Amino acid sequence: MFLGKGTFLFSLTNLFTIQRWNNRPALIRFTEADNSFNTFFLSFIFHSLDQQDDLVQNWAQSIEDSLRWRLSRELPKIVLSDVSLQLKERIERFAPDVWNKVKLKAIDELKNVADEQTVNTLINVDSYSRLDKLADLYTSYLEARENGKLYDFSQPLRELNEKIDEISQFFPKERIETYWQVAQYVWSPLLNLTSMVRWNRTHRNVRTSVSGHSFIVVTIAYLLSKLLEFDKTAEVIVRSILHDLPEAFTGDVITPTKKKVQGLDELVALVEKEMLVEWISENPNLEFMKNYVDFAVEPFEGDAGRIVRTADYFAALLECAVEIHSGNRLEVFRENFFNFKKAIKEISPLDVSSWIDEIETIVF
Repeated sequence: MFLGKGTFLFSLTNLFTIQRWNNRPALIRFTEADNSFNTFFLSFIFHSLDQQDDLVQNWAQSIEDSLRWRLSRELPKIVLSDVSLQLKERIERFAPDVWNKVKLKAIDELKNVADEQTVNTLINVDSYSRLDKLADLYTSYLEARENGKLYDFSQPLRELNEKIDEISQFFPKERIETYWQVAQYVWSPLLNLTSMVRWNRTHRNVRTSVSGHSFIVVTIAYLLSKLLEFDKTAEVIVRSILHDLPEAFTGDVITPTKKKVQGLDELVALVEKEMLVEWISENPNLEFMKNYVDFAVEPFEGDAGRIVRTADYFAALLECAVEIHSGNRLEVFRENFFNFKKAIKEISPLDVSSWIDEIETIVF
């Protein structure tokens, strides 16, 4: 089997099935795809907050570096899925050099499912920033706190709190208070997106949330942008981050429903914009988000939007592919696989036919 971009993108669907906190009972089963999106969303918020307060010199580069560091953390899990979160955290604490070697080995093994160009484009282990690590710890803590409402998560909460205290020393106290307040505020819509199941009326073998889907969209959109040498990569990243955010407030109104009555589509967009602006306005620290409301409500506009739309279709095609591959015989997934294949070929600014051909070879 040829190891190219299609094979790699199909392997990304493993992140839908790798569950966090899998060694204990939980109220909410967060997948690695959910966590990846939620953490990167929080990183985007933190970096943008710093830009708003004139604390960052190159916001666009910081967003791209943040994404590549996130991918450097997540993509190795495709080949390290049997290492639990708590085990990883303890190994990292006791012997960080050993864990770094494990990660580098895993990154090298990624080349068994992807071409070298893809791996080198997406991953940068040196793009670490303490702000991204803080977002990573906050997200884990909020996951544990959510599940700790019913089950005993005292141990991971205590350990995570210690790590948060340790990294917090590198930031002014007032700044940490702001980050934590914002993280808790943003967590509510992120939790909504994580709880929303896509293709909700259809039997699924592999459950995907809006959060998990969004992480795949961000990854594909970024890859397309870099391969196209597009000069507004930061805009592509932000549009892909925000493209489903309104659903956290309105729910998932599918396109066929929006098209049933003339004018309903425009009315839904108006309501989405109103609810999003209301949410932003209730937290003064999120004033900068008003600059991106149109990116969230109309994410597929312009050249950057075309890239995001392609990524959105491709992520949906992957969801169909993984259902077919898992043995789901419902015709809706086969039908939509080829519908999305056609839509991608019509809109994609880059010829990705070979990518889809690889996926078809795997699935059919």
